[in-house]
Amino acid sequence: MNKKKWLLIGALTKIPLLIYLVITISTVPAITAIDNETILGAHRGDSQLYMENTQEAIMSALNDEKYKFIEFDIQYTKDKEIVVYHDSSLSRLQSKTESIIDLTYDELQAISDFSIPKYEDIIHTIGDTKKVNIEIKSSGNEELDIELTDFVIKDLKDRGLLHNVMISSPKGYVIKHITDNCPEVKTGKVYWIMFSTYINYDFVTENLYEEAEELGADYILIHGANIQNIESLKDLKPEGVTLCIWYFTNEVHIVQVDESDQLW
Repeated sequence: MNKKKWLLIGALTKIPLLIYLVITISTVPAITAIDNETILGAHRGDSQLYMENTQEAIMSALNDEKYKFIEFDIQYTKDKEIVVYHDSSLSRLQSKTESIIDLTYDELQAISDFSIPKYEDIIHTIGDTKKVNIEIKSSGNEELDIELTDFVIKDLKDRGLLHNVMISSPKGYVIKHITDNCPEVKTGKVYWIMFSTYINYDFVTENLYEEAEELGADYILIHGANIQNIESLKDLKPEGVTLCIWYFTNEVHIVQVDESDQLW
């Protein structure tokens, strides 16, 4: 199948997602529905003004006093360079079918429409100027994900920045691995759209928090669509697990429900 057909198929498969997102956005309450003090972070850097996860987005967030921390995503390329990029493929941002894990760093830079930074450059840029949330994106291979996690933890230790960073992941095994092997590292379990997003039963929300506690996560990071269930999320939140919500404005809000809900 030629490239044009792949792009057409990719575009068609996005239509149901776009319809879903339009419906979701139109029904989700404003961020003010949280009705609590929050600590504001820049999601994928200042991605309101610049392309997400780029050097420009990170620098803008670094220089903006309203952002108390900066979140960015990392993953391996084929030759195990660590790049700052959210999606597993180039489809959403660049309408290309290639996957990050299938390309060397040089190949990735050659076909990308914009410069994709390396982890080492971004963490060097931020240093200890602001707190950082690093999300480990999965390559689809648990062994590689753990290897990447271990490398980042060691690198942060070597840089003297481990205290400054919270590591998050949608993969429970990444969080559990950190809890078991480096309990001093703050961790966050990432969720997107869940059963509890639209089903407002206490036991569903309780199960969400129970999973986070079993993994040893200090934070849960959930999509803004979950604001529809915000009262249950606040009322049932156990002390020691902090609720974070990333919203459609591409900002992250640490919700301060009790005194334990602070920056790491």
